[in-house]
Amino acid sequence: MSKWVDTYRREWPRVAAIQAMALGGASILASRKNQTNVRALAVMNAMTMCAHQYEEYVDPGYFPGMVNVGIFKSDQPRNYPYNPNSAMCANIFFRALYVPPMLFPRVTWLGLPGAMLGLIQGVGHTTLMPKLGGAKYPYSPGALTAALLHVPIGLTYIRALRAQGGISKSDWIKSFGVLGAFLVLGVAAPNLALKDRNSPYEFTDHQMGSYAADRTVDLSGGSGT
Repeated sequence: MSKWVDTYRREWPRVAAIQAMALGGASILASRKNQTNVRALAVMNAMTMCAHQYEEYVDPGYFPGMVNVGIFKSDQPRNYPYNPNSAMCANIFFRALYVPPMLFPRVTWLGLPGAMLGLIQGVGHTTLMPKLGGAKYPYSPGALTAALLHVPIGLTYIRALRAQGGISKSDWIKSFGVLGAFLVLGVAAPNLALKDRNSPYEFTDHQMGSYAADRTVDLSGGSGT
């Protein structure tokens, strides 16, 4: 019992944060049939992305380590191929996806991309990222905000858009186009353009997490030591 009390004494702020996310997501789902304020949902979705980025880079924050070591098998994961500069630029572009729906809530095809991305985040962080990162690291930073907030908000958002006036085939096509353009121009392009083996920008020990102790597998298949 004392062990559990000691753990809770140390971790209760994080437990409270998870409780807040769970309560928020559950309340949104519980009231989804009556939730028709699309602008409010757009605001909540944007706020969730900010919290999501905090979870990825600050607490627990080891998403960069999972990307460079677990996914790219980088031989210099502190700054290649993903580095703090490319991460900053790519994450700034998220504003371009989440701000327009708050300003123009009745434009369906502006709101759908953010809702769809939230659902994709839910699958990616809870299933795909842990698999790519290896069984040793079953949790991907960003999974809690994605599963507890992005997914409930995304589902409720789509339902609210349908109640607002429906979602036409044209809306879906435009939304997929906007989301595709965002992923290419806002995510892939900055990371490709700014990857640099000589980059002076490096992730911290905290952002590398337990991946800091890993040595990547070389091209021949042998592991480094």
